[in-house]
Amino acid sequence: MSLPHLVIPGQLLGPSSTYKPGPGTHLHASNIYASLCGHPTASNSPLDPSSKPSKPPSKPTLTIARLPATSATADLGPVSERISNTNALPRVGDVVLGRVTRCMTRQVNVGILIVMGADDGGEQQEGMVCAHEIQGVVRREDVRATEKEKVVVGEG
Repeated sequence: MSLPHLVIPGQLLGPSSTYKPGPGTHLHASNIYASLCGHPTASNSPLDPSSKPSKPPSKPTLTIARLPATSATADLGPVSERISNTNALPRVGDVVLGRVTRCMTRQVNVGILIVMGADDGGEQQEGMVCAHEIQGVVRREDVRATEKEKVVVGEG
Protein backbone atom coordinates (compact mmCIF):
# COMPACT_ATOMS: atom_id res chain seq x y z
CA MET A 1 0.00 0.00 0.00
CA SER A 2 1.58 3.27 -1.08
CA LEU A 3 1.08 6.38 0.99
CA PRO A 4 -0.91 9.30 -0.44
CA HIS A 5 0.83 12.64 -0.94
CA LEU A 6 -1.56 14.50 1.38
CA VAL A 7 -3.85 13.15 4.10
CA ILE A 8 -6.63 14.55 6.30
CA PRO A 9 -7.67 13.42 9.79
CA GLY A 10 -9.39 10.06 9.80
CA GLN A 11 -7.89 8.88 6.51
CA LEU A 12 -6.70 5.26 6.48
CA LEU A 13 -2.92 5.00 6.08
CA GLY A 14 -2.31 1.28 6.41
CA PRO A 15 -2.55 -1.81 8.61
CA SER A 16 -0.66 -2.06 11.89
CA SER A 17 0.84 -5.33 10.62
CA THR A 18 2.82 -3.31 8.03
CA TYR A 19 3.52 -0.03 9.87
CA LYS A 20 3.98 1.34 13.38
CA PRO A 21 2.00 4.46 14.37
CA GLY A 22 4.06 7.57 14.98
CA PRO A 23 3.42 11.27 15.60
CA GLY A 24 0.34 12.56 13.80
CA THR A 25 -1.31 9.13 13.57
CA HIS A 26 -3.53 6.95 15.73
CA LEU A 27 -4.35 3.25 15.88
CA HIS A 28 -7.93 1.99 15.60
CA ALA A 29 -9.13 -1.56 14.87
CA SER A 30 -5.63 -2.72 13.79
CA ASN A 31 -5.34 0.09 11.24
CA ILE A 32 -3.37 3.31 11.36
CA TYR A 33 -5.27 6.55 10.62
CA ALA A 34 -4.14 10.15 10.16
CA SER A 35 -4.73 12.51 13.08
CA LEU A 36 -3.46 15.62 11.26
CA CYS A 37 -3.72 17.20 7.85
CA GLY A 38 -0.30 16.87 6.26
CA HIS A 39 2.25 14.82 4.37
CA PRO A 40 2.74 11.21 5.58
CA THR A 41 6.15 9.56 5.63
CA ALA A 42 7.27 6.04 6.44
CA SER A 43 10.64 5.91 8.19
CA ASN A 44 12.75 2.98 9.33
CA SER A 45 14.85 5.19 11.59
CA PRO A 46 14.05 4.65 15.27
CA LEU A 47 12.28 7.45 17.09
CA ASP A 48 14.27 6.57 20.22
CA PRO A 49 17.99 7.40 19.76
CA SER A 50 18.90 5.08 22.67
CA SER A 51 17.72 1.97 20.78
CA LYS A 52 20.52 -0.37 19.71
CA PRO A 53 21.25 -0.86 15.99
CA SER A 54 21.99 -4.57 16.53
CA LYS A 55 18.27 -5.38 16.56
CA PRO A 56 16.72 -6.61 13.29
CA PRO A 57 14.95 -3.89 11.29
CA SER A 58 11.40 -3.35 12.45
CA LYS A 59 8.31 -2.10 10.67
CA PRO A 60 8.52 1.43 9.27
CA THR A 61 7.02 4.15 11.46
CA LEU A 62 4.31 6.31 9.90
CA THR A 63 4.48 9.98 10.79
CA ILE A 64 2.65 13.04 9.49
CA ALA A 65 4.30 16.43 9.13
CA ARG A 66 1.74 19.09 9.99
CA LEU A 67 0.97 21.55 7.20
CA PRO A 68 1.45 25.27 7.86
CA ALA A 69 -1.84 27.10 8.47
CA THR A 70 -1.69 28.76 5.05
CA SER A 71 -1.27 25.43 3.24
CA ALA A 72 -3.98 23.61 5.19
CA THR A 73 -6.74 25.32 3.22
CA ALA A 74 -5.00 25.07 -0.16
CA ASP A 75 -6.30 22.84 -2.94
CA LEU A 76 -6.58 19.35 -1.50
CA GLY A 77 -7.14 17.60 -4.84
CA PRO A 78 -8.81 14.18 -4.51
CA VAL A 79 -8.95 14.55 -0.73
CA SER A 80 -11.57 17.29 -1.14
CA GLU A 81 -14.08 14.65 -2.31
CA ARG A 82 -14.31 13.43 1.30
CA ILE A 83 -15.28 16.83 2.68
CA SER A 84 -19.03 16.89 3.10
CA ASN A 85 -20.90 20.08 2.22
CA THR A 86 -23.57 19.12 4.71
CA ASN A 87 -23.14 17.71 8.19
CA ALA A 88 -24.53 14.20 8.48
CA LEU A 89 -25.36 13.48 12.09
CA PRO A 90 -23.66 10.43 13.53
CA ARG A 91 -25.86 7.43 14.28
CA VAL A 92 -25.62 4.83 17.04
CA GLY A 93 -22.65 2.60 16.30
CA ASP A 94 -20.73 5.18 14.25
CA VAL A 95 -17.15 5.94 15.17
CA VAL A 96 -16.28 9.63 15.28
CA LEU A 97 -13.04 11.60 15.46
CA GLY A 98 -13.43 14.67 17.61
CA ARG A 99 -11.60 17.33 19.55
CA VAL A 100 -12.27 18.03 23.21
CA THR A 101 -13.22 21.69 23.39
CA ARG A 102 -14.10 22.08 27.08
CA CYS A 103 -13.74 20.00 30.26
CA MET A 104 -16.04 20.47 33.23
CA THR A 105 -16.54 18.39 36.37
CA ARG A 106 -19.62 16.56 35.07
CA GLN A 107 -19.20 16.65 31.30
CA VAL A 108 -16.85 17.20 28.37
CA ASN A 109 -17.77 19.17 25.24
CA VAL A 110 -16.51 17.65 22.00
CA GLY A 111 -16.33 19.01 18.46
CA ILE A 112 -16.93 16.12 16.02
CA LEU A 113 -14.74 16.49 12.94
CA ILE A 114 -15.14 13.16 11.11
CA VAL A 115 -17.96 10.60 11.08
CA MET A 116 -17.00 7.05 10.16
CA GLY A 117 -20.13 4.96 9.72
CA ALA A 118 -20.13 1.17 9.88
CA ASP A 119 -21.58 -0.69 6.89
CA ASP A 120 -23.89 -3.71 7.08
CA GLY A 121 -21.01 -6.14 7.62
CA GLY A 122 -19.73 -4.16 10.60
CA GLU A 123 -16.57 -3.17 8.71
CA GLN A 124 -15.40 0.40 9.19
CA GLN A 125 -15.79 2.74 6.24
CA GLU A 126 -13.44 5.63 5.49
CA GLY A 127 -14.58 8.75 7.33
CA MET A 128 -16.48 11.71 5.95
CA VAL A 129 -15.00 15.04 7.01
CA CYS A 130 -17.66 17.42 8.31
CA ALA A 131 -17.77 20.85 6.69
CA HIS A 132 -18.44 22.35 10.15
CA GLU A 133 -17.76 20.96 13.59
CA ILE A 134 -20.70 19.11 15.14
CA GLN A 135 -20.97 19.86 18.85
CA GLY A 136 -21.39 16.94 21.24
CA VAL A 137 -21.44 16.40 24.99
CA VAL A 138 -20.06 13.40 26.86
CA ARG A 139 -21.49 13.26 30.36
CA ARG A 140 -19.70 11.55 33.22
CA GLU A 141 -22.59 9.11 33.50
CA ASP A 142 -22.11 8.08 29.86
CA VAL A 143 -18.42 7.18 30.13
CA ARG A 144 -18.90 3.76 31.73
CA ALA A 145 -21.85 1.53 32.39
CA THR A 146 -20.25 0.37 35.66
CA GLU A 147 -18.01 1.99 38.25
CA LYS A 148 -19.24 5.52 37.46
CA GLU A 149 -17.89 6.79 40.76
CA LYS A 150 -14.31 6.10 39.58
CA VAL A 151 -14.61 8.27 36.44
CA VAL A 152 -13.06 11.70 36.91
CA VAL A 153 -13.95 14.23 34.21
CA GLY A 154 -12.23 17.58 34.17
CA GLU A 155 -8.90 16.53 35.68
CA GLY A 156 -6.07 16.47 33.22
